[in-house]
Amino acid sequence: MAQAHSAFVQSLDKAVATCSANLKWAAYSKDHLAISGARALIQNWSTFTRHSRRCWAYVVGNCPHVEVRKFIVTENLYEEEALEGHSHFELLVRMGIAVGLTREQIEHAKPLPTTVVALHAWEALTKNRTWYEGLAAKAVLERTNDRNCGNFSALEAERWMRQLKLTPHEAEFWLLHDSVDQVHGGGSFELLEKYLKTDTEKEAAIRAAEESMMVWKVYLDGICDSVAGSNPTMELRYGTA
Repeated sequence: MAQAHSAFVQSLDKAVATCSANLKWAAYSKDHLAISGARALIQNWSTFTRHSRRCWAYVVGNCPHVEVRKFIVTENLYEEEALEGHSHFELLVRMGIAVGLTREQIEHAKPLPTTVVALHAWEALTKNRTWYEGLAAKAVLERTNDRNCGNFSALEAERWMRQLKLTPHEAEFWLLHDSVDQVHGGGSFELLEKYLKTDTEKEAAIRAAEESMMVWKVYLDGICDSVAGSNPTMELRYGTA
């Protein structure tokens, strides 16, 4: 029998699920994903995925607990960046090339204003807050791939392969996130439960998680809106998720 989640984890998952249910991008990609939208997402994700490593490093630098630092370095820094053949950025480049972008267009893409704002917000959450607020803010991004919290990457993989005719090899960026983030997000939650002893600490972590989900919505809705801006009929259709 599956173990029931604590009230603390339930609050974190609620923040993720509520946001996931109201994303413009999710409504758009469900059945109307176009090459232009895929390219816009990849070019902005290019900046996001590289910036994410910096945010994880801030959490490591702020955290006094060896167990937590080792988990982040192993699962979120080494595995996502240095593991041969599984660099998340290189998988993103592969997917971008499959939809007609060049490596240069991906590496040197100019992020949208909403992406820039989002990156600054995540940097503040991980650099200027306590380690546990930063960890909560990052963990909920991975929790978006949980089956009960949006299932984001699994759904995107299916949609990109169905609508854009990508192969599993070309869509490995999504497929890998779907599998590894089950470990990453859940492991981070377990560490938060282990080390947070007071209600004040838990409330701060929950608030940071909620704020991170606000940023996630700004980031993804901004990408969707940038595509809709050149297509008025799409803007009317996807004004709400």
